[in-house]
Amino acid sequence: MSLHAASLREQLSRLRPRRLWPLLLVALGCALVLSLLAFGRLHSRVGVEAMHETQAYKQRIDRFDTLLALVLDAETGVRGYLLNEHKRVYLEPYEESRVNIGPLLARIDQDYPPESTDRQEVEMLAELIRLKLKLLADTVEAGRVISAGPPGQGGIGKAYTDQIRLSISVLRERLEERNRALVSESITRFGEMEHAVSLLALGAIGLIVMLFAVQQRQASLRVRIGELLERENLTLESTVSQRTRELSDLASYLTDAHEAERARLARELHDELGALLTAAKMDASWLLRSLGAQAGPDIQARFRRLIDTIGSGITIKRRIIDDLRPPLLQGLGLVEALRALTDALRGEFQLALDLPAADPPCTEEQSLALFRIVQESITNIRKYAHARRIEVGLKLEGQDIHLWVSDDGDGFDPDSPQLSRHGLAGMKHRAQMFAGRFDVLSAPGAGTRVDARMPLQPASADHQAVA
Repeated sequence: MSLHAASLREQLSRLRPRRLWPLLLVALGCALVLSLLAFGRLHSRVGVEAMHETQAYKQRIDRFDTLLALVLDAETGVRGYLLNEHKRVYLEPYEESRVNIGPLLARIDQDYPPESTDRQEVEMLAELIRLKLKLLADTVEAGRVISAGPPGQGGIGKAYTDQIRLSISVLRERLEERNRALVSESITRFGEMEHAVSLLALGAIGLIVMLFAVQQRQASLRVRIGELLERENLTLESTVSQRTRELSDLASYLTDAHEAERARLARELHDELGALLTAAKMDASWLLRSLGAQAGPDIQARFRRLIDTIGSGITIKRRIIDDLRPPLLQGLGLVEALRALTDALRGEFQLALDLPAADPPCTEEQSLALFRIVQESITNIRKYAHARRIEVGLKLEGQDIHLWVSDDGDGFDPDSPQLSRHGLAGMKHRAQMFAGRFDVLSAPGAGTRVDARMPLQPASADHQAVA
């Protein structure tokens, strides 16, 4: 068995799955998931930044368009004012444009900090607009004093406007160029991140496949280990069952041999010792009668004492024979043997019998096993129980024989490891010899009940003990 167990351990050690691979794959999977998460966040951030840059580009373009429109509105308003007899209503676009141009120029100035490459162009645009507005203001003022043709139709006013248009056009082109570069860079970055995410996704898929393969391999190994353990369990169960049958057969053989030896001793005592004691008693009686008055009183008294002693020996011999092989069990049957066994207890215990009127039709060996169970139970009650009442019962229930012995004594814990179980084990084995069941119901202070059930073995059938 030790070599077999060592072989099993070696096989299990070879089949045991390696624990390092799953841990490495899980760690790699966590790294891939974290990388995908990081690239996803980076992708989102790049997208948000590109969107913000695009919005900033559109807003700057809109501010330049608005600035040019305000300058043109201001110029148109002054022209309308001069051409329509200096009516103030035509100056409203001019005045509104002057109010809005200042904050708009300040916002454009914020768009181009001092370190910006377009800062000089923005400052020149602001100076041109200031000169243009001053020219328009001087024109309005001159129009109130001097009647002249509409200014701004040509000359310096138109030059200012053209320069403003050119400056705004230059700034727009530079913005568009930077926007195109930004868009191109964003597309490149998006492409790179898309490739990286694709590679990570492929790696994750490969990892999932590897994990699935490892899981399948581990499942296959677990199945193989389970099959190996199952085969080993079957082998061990078969070995244990075989050993149990051998031990049970040995116990049955020893029990039968014990009973056969008891029967042989009973016959020897009955035939040999009984004959000797009877002959000795008869000879002593003959001598006492033959001597008659010739023997003195002392001799006659000794002969009578010898005859009584021989009679006591015969009584002891009969009791020993009854214990070894109950003669009533063979002569009158199980029920009468149980009655005779319990009659001796009436002066010692309150006795309750629940016995059938006729013997159950079982074999002699089964009757002997039932009798021995009752005999051992009564012996235990006398030794340990300190009981006042005993009940003995026997019933035929269908094809089963039910036997029980109960008392109201001290009781005990059947599961106690300190309990001497030899007597109980003997009774249990006698029940198991006939495929029966033996139970002991007891608790400290609650009495004890011994209960045995076994299938009826008809007396006409050849008995074969069952392990």
